[in-house]
Amino acid sequence: FWMQRGSVLMPLFEVGIYNKIVRNFVRSGEDLPDNLDPKFESTLYYTREGRNREVLDAKLEREFKSIDGYIVEHVEKIAD
Repeated sequence: FWMQRGSVLMPLFEVGIYNKIVRNFVRSGEDLPDNLDPKFESTLYYTREGRNREVLDAKLEREFKSIDGYIVEHVEKIAD
C-alpha cells in the first residue's frame, strides 16, 4: 500500500471527491453545461499518494480546484 517515488516511500490515501456545482445542477433538474462532467454529482473515490496530509491536500487542490466547485468529502490513509 505504499508507492515508491525514487527512493522515498509515499503513503497512499483514498480520497472521495464530488463537485457541488454539478450536484446542484443535477439535483435541480437543470441542464448541465458541457464543460462539467455529470459523474461528479456523486462522490468518486481515487487513490492518491502524499508524504503527509498537508502535501496531499495541496496536490488535491491542484487537481480538483475548490474554486471550480470540487469538494473533498473523504480522506483515509490506506496504509500505515
